[in-house]
Amino acid sequence: MRLKYFVLLTLFFSLAFVSTAQAQNKETPKAKVSICKEIDDDWKCVEESSEWKANAPFNVLFENQKPVGVDFIGIVFYKQGADGKDVEFINEYEQNIGEKNTKYATVGDEFKLPAGTYSVYIISWGKRETLMKNGNLTDYLAKTVLTVK
Repeated sequence: MRLKYFVLLTLFFSLAFVSTAQAQNKETPKAKVSICKEIDDDWKCVEESSEWKANAPFNVLFENQKPVGVDFIGIVFYKQGADGKDVEFINEYEQNIGEKNTKYATVGDEFKLPAGTYSVYIISWGKRETLMKNGNLTDYLAKTVLTVK
């Protein structure tokens, strides 16, 4: 009889622990990717916007709550269709972040896009699409949508 109660009690506490852990994971904010005119020396996004002028240079700021855990990240651009789904691969850029770091910023105004709506993903470089570039990624560190006019 005691064994039966012990098993039930153990099961109850195990389920309570799992439920608490899942609730905490849902409350933890995800990483963030921002589109900026520039990033200052204090990791602040200057003139951040989700809308950008066509063919105007911009930079990307990636901020994670904890060390990213990979040496290389990718910044991946897909053009979206009218339904909001990725329809065209634009480009991807491999960046060395270092697995213990939590932030990465581009500098030098190297990114420019023509008019359209774009998905901008930050991914673990080892998980990129190597052969077929289908987009609509589900395994990413951060994502934003950028409207270019």
